[in-house]
Amino acid sequence: MMAKATNKNHIIRDLLERFPESSNYTIARKALYDYPLVFDNIEAARTVVRYIIGKTGTRGRKYAKEQIQKKQFKLPTSKGKERQFVRIEENNILWMSDIHIPNQNNKAIELAIEDGIKEKVNCIILGGDIMDNTPFTSHDAPPPSPDDVRNYFEMTQQFLEYLRSKFPKIHIVWIEGNHDNWISRWLMKKAPILFNDPYYHLPQRLDLKKYSIDFYEQEVILQIGKLSASHGHTIVRGVFAPVNAARGVFMRTKSNYIVGHVHTTSAHHETNIKGEQIGCFSVGCLCELSPSYDPHNTKHNLGYAIIKVEKGGDFIVYNKTIINGKVH
Repeated sequence: MMAKATNKNHIIRDLLERFPESSNYTIARKALYDYPLVFDNIEAARTVVRYIIGKTGTRGRKYAKEQIQKKQFKLPTSKGKERQFVRIEENNILWMSDIHIPNQNNKAIELAIEDGIKEKVNCIILGGDIMDNTPFTSHDAPPPSPDDVRNYFEMTQQFLEYLRSKFPKIHIVWIEGNHDNWISRWLMKKAPILFNDPYYHLPQRLDLKKYSIDFYEQEVILQIGKLSASHGHTIVRGVFAPVNAARGVFMRTKSNYIVGHVHTTSAHHETNIKGEQIGCFSVGCLCELSPSYDPHNTKHNLGYAIIKVEKGGDFIVYNKTIINGKVH
């Protein structure tokens, strides 16, 4: 009887080592199938399995401990992403956001560019929502005509060509805004078979390499000296911005920050316990002020910003508004 029991243990140990991912029942069934003369029934085989893996008896627990010690355990590979920062090395920057082509305000754009030339900026940040992309929205909108999408892309390329003609050599950065991102979301939902083809995404479709423009997706935070920057839709959420959008940004980030997105010029300053001043800013838009989705909004205003970075990373934001065709 002892020899028979030992033989049973040997069989089950062998099966456990050969099929380590299998369930107890599967191991028992395999033992019964392969060794019908050793095991009377499946319950007899399961009893040996339970004994070997340590669920019954001291010897079984010792065996289970030995098997655990033989294996090398490790945590699963994490798919989590760390927050991404990209440093802007230039120190004299023109910020333009919320142009919303084809609903741009050309006069306001010209005023911003003229000021950028006057200030001899060495970098332009296109702070998101450069295109309106209404045909790709999930919100209610009139159906686009067959030529709308192509025309909007061509208009955007015409804007980029104009911008490059005014600033042929300086660094230009485009931060993805929520309207810019609508294309990727539309592809994901409506045309998933094209989603993994880079050609259909905004940077490739506009051929931004041709204009030497760096494009950063919405997760990226630009670092301009001690000032952080992004479009703002991941910070100021919802249809309506806070009464003071810049304060809303401060409450979410607790750091120096500049955004577009809300189409409103605002600023908020606070001092922390160390006596360091924190400044947050929202910048006006360069598009129509009464879009169809928000026709009665009276808070929107035209505007742009000049950002100057000093040694050590300190900065000054000249948050400018355009009223009646004049810069203030």
